Amino acid sequence: MRWLLAILLAAPACAADLLIQGALDWELQPLLSALQNRHEVKIAAWTFWTGRIGGHDVVISRTDVGPINAAAATALGIREFRPAVVINQGTAGAHNPDLKVYDIVVGEKTVDYGAFNSQPAGRGQGSDSGRWSALPHRLRDDSGELATFAAFPGDPAWVARAASQPYAHGRVVKGVVGSAFQYNREIDRILWLRRTYGSDTEDMESAYAAGTAVAMKTPFVAIRIVSDSEFSHPHLERRAGEYVAAFLAELAAKCCAEKAGAGKGR
Repeated sequence: MRWLLAILLAAPACAADLLIQGALDWELQPLLSALQNRHEVKIAAWTFWTGRIGGHDVVISRTDVGPINAAAATALGIREFRPAVVINQGTAGAHNPDLKVYDIVVGEKTVDYGAFNSQPAGRGQGSDSGRWSALPHRLRDDSGELATFAAFPGDPAWVARAASQPYAHGRVVKGVVGSAFQYNREIDRILWLRRTYGSDTEDMESAYAAGTAVAMKTPFVAIRIVSDSEFSHPHLERRAGEYVAAFLAELAAKCCAEKAGAGKGR
């Protein structure tokens, strides 16, 4: 019977409808406020809150900042809570000059713009980003073969849901959410990143959460709000974190209501 007990203890918790991530406390508060019957769960260095929004099971995850935290928190969250979808949300800087502060970008794709190859150059020849090219990620599929990802796809159904969600503080647009463990403020470099990777925004977590979700066969979408833009508004607006978290709380309540309505119709 010991082997059965070990399996039961190792088994994941009941499946959640949504796992919603944020790196920082101020990017999570409206979501935590909306979470009913809230219960805190700590797994190693990462914190999750379980509860209900709109009558359905939702898990809020504080990933903390950067690729290591994002990948680990995503893997733990998927393993522990078996969510139907992972949504990574929070603030971002603008790579697209047309984006304004408080605009929301729904990630049709998520790309790691910190991954590149450089061409050989000798001592004294300097470092030139013109000699760099984008480097894709490679993950194993079910057959054990390596699959190549220049970018990670957002779940089409959730992209469509989020893009049609009402929002009062700016635009909601589909685009390419970019990530790297960088904070870029040089306009020429930002424009080079946009040309090379097609990125509309920059953050430090989305792509790494996306890659983990893809590898673990879990639908994923990144939803990021522009909190600052070197082109038009270089000061970071922390209020943006509240706006996008409130947007996600409303989206979660709406989708859960839709799911409940669909269930009654069967």
